[in-house]
Amino acid sequence: MMFFGCDRETSAISYFQLTPFNTIHHFLCDDHINKQSFLINLIGNIFVFSPFGWLGLTIKKLNKIIPLILFFILTISLIEITQSITGRGVADIDDVILNTIGMLFGYSTFKFATWKNIANIRFYLYLKYTLQVSNIK
Repeated sequence: MMFFGCDRETSAISYFQLTPFNTIHHFLCDDHINKQSFLINLIGNIFVFSPFGWLGLTIKKLNKIIPLILFFILTISLIEITQSITGRGVADIDDVILNTIGMLFGYSTFKFATWKNIANIRFYLYLKYTLQVSNIK
């Protein structure tokens, strides 16, 4: 999706947008931006990455918020840089910010679901960790 979605075509122009909130401001304040572009860029960048919040629950090393954030920002930054180098998009710091907000939203939602044991998630994670430990021994 990040390299081939939304009719992306290869461009010879490599561009890095490193001013925080510049693109977000552009989408919120420019009158000539259509609403579909707004939804795809801002909302899509948040909600598409919310499932990555599961990483903090399913990978033991990323179970704490700081390691999860650092891992996610490093990974998404490498993807953004790759998009720019390959000409399949722009390396935009706002995308990193919005993607990270989405991951944090997902992490918070899944932590809440685990705490309240919605859909028996706590039991599932307990079984997963128990099976992993028993396979190691």
